[in-house]
Amino acid sequence: MTINKNGSIDKLRSVFSGRDYHVANQDGTLMQLSVNHRLLRPLRVIATKNTITLLYADNRKAVIKISTGKQYLKFTLDKISDGVDAVMWGPFSSSIADTIGNAVGVVRDREFAFGLQALNTKTSGGTLDNEEGAVYERGTAAIAQTYGSSLQAFTVNRLHDRVIKVWDRWPAVDVKGIKEGGLEGSSIALFGCRPREVLKVMETIEQENGLPHALWQNEWIKTSAQSGRAYMITTFNEQNIDTFLNYASRMGMAGVYHEDPFDTWGHFDLKKEEFPHGREGFKKCVEKAHALGLRLGFHTLTTFITTNDAFVTPVPDKGLATAGTDKLTADISAEATEIPVSDTVHFVLRSDLNSVLIGEEIIRFMGITRTAPYLLTGCTRGAFGTKRSAHKNVEAISRLVDHPYKVLYPGWELQKKVAKNIADFINQTGANQMDFDGHEGTYSNGMGDLSFNSFAEEVLKQSDHPVVFGSSRSNHYFWHFNNYLNWGEPWYGAFRESQSDLRITNQKFYEDNYLPNMLGWFLITAQTDPDDIEWMLARAAGFNAGYALVVREEALTNKKMDEIIALINVWTDAQNKRLFSQQQKDWLKNPANEAHLAKQNGSYVLESFSKHEFTHQAKSLQPGEPTVSNWSFDNTHEQQRPRIVLLAKGEEGRIKNPVIEIDNSFHLEVPVTLSAGESLLIDDKASAALYNSKGQLIRRIDLPDALPALSQGNHTFSFDAGMNINSPVKAMITIRLSEKTEKLAS
Repeated sequence: MTINKNGSIDKLRSVFSGRDYHVANQDGTLMQLSVNHRLLRPLRVIATKNTITLLYADNRKAVIKISTGKQYLKFTLDKISDGVDAVMWGPFSSSIADTIGNAVGVVRDREFAFGLQALNTKTSGGTLDNEEGAVYERGTAAIAQTYGSSLQAFTVNRLHDRVIKVWDRWPAVDVKGIKEGGLEGSSIALFGCRPREVLKVMETIEQENGLPHALWQNEWIKTSAQSGRAYMITTFNEQNIDTFLNYASRMGMAGVYHEDPFDTWGHFDLKKEEFPHGREGFKKCVEKAHALGLRLGFHTLTTFITTNDAFVTPVPDKGLATAGTDKLTADISAEATEIPVSDTVHFVLRSDLNSVLIGEEIIRFMGITRTAPYLLTGCTRGAFGTKRSAHKNVEAISRLVDHPYKVLYPGWELQKKVAKNIADFINQTGANQMDFDGHEGTYSNGMGDLSFNSFAEEVLKQSDHPVVFGSSRSNHYFWHFNNYLNWGEPWYGAFRESQSDLRITNQKFYEDNYLPNMLGWFLITAQTDPDDIEWMLARAAGFNAGYALVVREEALTNKKMDEIIALINVWTDAQNKRLFSQQQKDWLKNPANEAHLAKQNGSYVLESFSKHEFTHQAKSLQPGEPTVSNWSFDNTHEQQRPRIVLLAKGEEGRIKNPVIEIDNSFHLEVPVTLSAGESLLIDDKASAALYNSKGQLIRRIDLPDALPALSQGNHTFSFDAGMNINSPVKAMITIRLSEKTEKLAS
């Protein structure tokens, strides 16, 4: 890399090919300064063997130490002039455009990879878009540009008190300076290598610079074959843990993960009804899991603090996060329901708990008058079990930061105690899986990415054994100890439809950022059909992805559970053995494609299906004119019975007594009414299954005959039903037929 006398980047040359990836006429530079909302580029460079001194306008300068690792260049800010609000590394512009790892900070084409790594928590990989220094998006350490791509990082000066907007929501927050908040020490590594060597180089950077280096079974978790494995989510307890561990073992899961074990968040007290022996009871569950070779984990909402936690009640901790502080303008009694304040700025925003802290009392309020004298109105005194008290004139009143989950947050110092409490739970129980869910809550104290990354690093460093960490958010520095991101939940629709687009589009993000492919959470109920499970397993095979199965106690009554387990095992075994060809995997990635995998005489046989989709809607016709819709389709395989799904597509409306005809000979009328969102499945049985909008079975309907077996060749299909012409509902008909059967390679 060549830096010219003005501090701009002149060359980014691959030592392998000699190709220069620098883009002429771009604003690539080593470091820029932010001063009073002005961006200063260097004017001149003074270079020695181990330092570069950048000179800026207004007699400001930055001294940067340079060193070389085995496969990278390291830059560290050693000295900086006073009055600088932030420093920005880069942008380092390149012509590479093929693959942009926006969170991990690596861009690559087929021949070369160019990467940036932030080397400590104060250095954020990404663009500086707000005063708090928070990267809200999935990542901006690498950005696609019209000319190719750019890499960048920044550090915000947090030494001094500031009044800034926090979390893109709370205005004029008084954010106190912290001793860890200086600009000196901000550091990055830049590297270039062949694409296949990226992880090896990044592991070297981790180890040589003391970055988090997460291990699993004595191997770096980023390259471990155990990374990204499927796991079970459930609500186990001391009594039923053996049952769920047994099911997880039978399914070949990596472990079992408790979805909601805590009565409080902050101190993380376990629910007594589930764990009457407290942490000792949870520890015994962990020991049982480990004896079976399974991990055991837990879910929490990271820095969320419940209002029944000891950080809140009966005496609230002084370290709770606040969105600004004002003064009382008069004495108030313990019974007052109106509270006088000097300004509206911290109180006009309506939030979910609408709470303030005065002394040791939390008070909830309904609103604030808009003209002076300003009064908080509709006040509920002694909220959350705190003590009602009288308060004196000019006493401080602080607005508390909250969240729609009806929780509060810790400030910078209190956040360290919450991290220690999580680590203590891990150490005392032996639990070895956890998600930093709600990780964005760390932004509540105004420290941006420094807070986000420091909190997770505190938990990691204080844990006395390896833990598999997931998260709800990606982040450049957090990448080093984040094993997986498992976005996609089963609460929004039928098994296949719930966040399907998100689940699929996430896969490219994972691959671009060197994260294991994960499909998200899938909910198994007492009615879940094996066909739906196989749809998910086919996607997992296509992307070589893991997933989470939510299996609550009522799901164990599913009469087809043994069939479901058998399907999980056969698909997982074939996936682990890498038996699918690239062509087969590409086909399986498409959520519209369906397949069945079976093991026959020691071989794996993959059966793929074709689908024919038709739409029928109410028509405005002449009296007596038929309302029926007619289509044709081909059966390209041997004689078989079709599988027909009728979906009432739309926000509202009904489909009454649907009638189908096949080849002008088979006639079937189903005595049922489908409301919008419901679906009807007709297969090779003399009954149909009615499902609600979330894919749960409502009831079965007896039919006079099963569907006919169709010969190879062309067939006709007719449909009609009672539908209101003014209703938006449509009948979506899908006919599924077996198309091809093939053996997987050994």
